[in-house]
Amino acid sequence: MSARPKGRPGRPPKRQTDGTYPDLLCSDALGGGKVTIFRNLADKPFGERDAYSISAEWSSPSDIAAAYTMAEDEERRLAARHRFAWHPDFGYLSPFPAHCGTGVRIEAEVHLEGLHIIGDLPQVLSGLVAMRIDYQSVEMDGIRNVAHLFRISNGSSIGLPERALVARIARAFAQLAQQETAARKVLVSEHPLLFLDSLERALAILRNARLLSPGEYIDLLSPVRLASIMGFLDGISREEIDKIMRRNLEKPQQTPPATQEEERQRDNRDADFADRVSAFFAKVRLNDFARETFS
Repeated sequence: MSARPKGRPGRPPKRQTDGTYPDLLCSDALGGGKVTIFRNLADKPFGERDAYSISAEWSSPSDIAAAYTMAEDEERRLAARHRFAWHPDFGYLSPFPAHCGTGVRIEAEVHLEGLHIIGDLPQVLSGLVAMRIDYQSVEMDGIRNVAHLFRISNGSSIGLPERALVARIARAFAQLAQQETAARKVLVSEHPLLFLDSLERALAILRNARLLSPGEYIDLLSPVRLASIMGFLDGISREEIDKIMRRNLEKPQQTPPATQEEERQRDNRDADFADRVSAFFAKVRLNDFARETFS
């Protein structure tokens, strides 16, 4: 775990602009995340952002409690110098309702392609909502839930003591990672043709498409990334896929064409992009391990 608590002026919680999730990619089902404690001064009016956001990073759900402890230690050092806004009924106060109560936010990035392929993703996302866990996905080029990459976080910090909240979210995050890991095992052991079909369809389009938008490209890379994690591909590494996805996720979203000339320019741009993608993926193939697994 790499946890560096920082007491710094806070920022308002912004909904990410569609397609701008540079840190959403994770090394496996669930990557790292961070714990943030929000605090505001009692003797000053609230501004457009929290006065302090104290963060500590974590790398696995089992590290979340330790990350919270590190952030809490920094919060105590600040509390020795400042009096924080607090109400006996609502807990710590913030200009943002989601930060009231304990003022603790725990977030993570997840890649849920396995759950998507086996068809369990809608139920899992509904389960997160039932547990008061929010999720945000990427939308690009008219595609929702691009690549089935999600940022998840507790939807509220009111109603539980700090340690109880941290423990509950850590359990929920660990359970989500276990569900995705189990889905990937099911794909290989029980539904290999389903996985192979999803992968081969994606590779076929990547090699042969004549028009390809960045959003569609990232979405097609999702099963390819999963296959690379499992060691099924030659010609490309997971690190390369992450780099490609990150680069395209950071691109600003294009506005829909309003005229025939703008539509022609978009098609030319997508055609040039498809040619580059096709040339790159011509070398990507299933390896002997994949052929043995799927035979």
